[in-house]
Amino acid sequence: MLRSALTIGALLLGSGAAIAAPDQTIPLGPGSYIYWTSAYEGGSDRYQEQLIAQLDDVQLFKTMNEYSEGDESDYFVLFSGIYFTLCDTEMPTMDERIALSNLWPLTPGAVVEIKSGDGAKIEVGEPTQYFLMGRTHPAHAVSGTYYGDEESSEVLTVLDDVKITVGIHWDEGSKDSAMLVTKPNAVASTEVDTDLIGTCADLWNTETE
Repeated sequence: MLRSALTIGALLLGSGAAIAAPDQTIPLGPGSYIYWTSAYEGGSDRYQEQLIAQLDDVQLFKTMNEYSEGDESDYFVLFSGIYFTLCDTEMPTMDERIALSNLWPLTPGAVVEIKSGDGAKIEVGEPTQYFLMGRTHPAHAVSGTYYGDEESSEVLTVLDDVKITVGIHWDEGSKDSAMLVTKPNAVASTEVDTDLIGTCADLWNTETE
């Protein structure tokens, strides 16, 4: 873990990215990068996500790792910090988006059923904590059950003070953990090239019509 942290620190210093202060709320916004470590049976890996743009309840991210395809499958949206949808799949309806937004403030036992796409069930679990960038943040466990040809599930860790997922426990036993978040880039553009983001383009097209 220390070696991973040093490697990420070196990358950030080399790129000139500003690191969020450890005693402040995570200042997430367009231009921020989230650095992750992934632990699984037999090994570990690292990857990063860039926050490209955001709406009131939607954050558009680009994933950068060795498996990136260079197309819309590299992009995803996070609804209300909880529900993840790739930009090559069907988006939730406006009613479903509102239902996800209404989960805040996070309350154990609150449930949202998603019918769009393959369908999913999102349920808020118990309060927890997550150590990130020098301090412990209040958070909640949030379970997701995803339907389709093969049902899958995961348990997320979602921060209380910033609407974002910082931990993922996959049903096969692997675990992804956010290690560092950079500050928003003051010169980052919130313009979105909707030709590059597949089904996610409908979200931005609807907002600007």
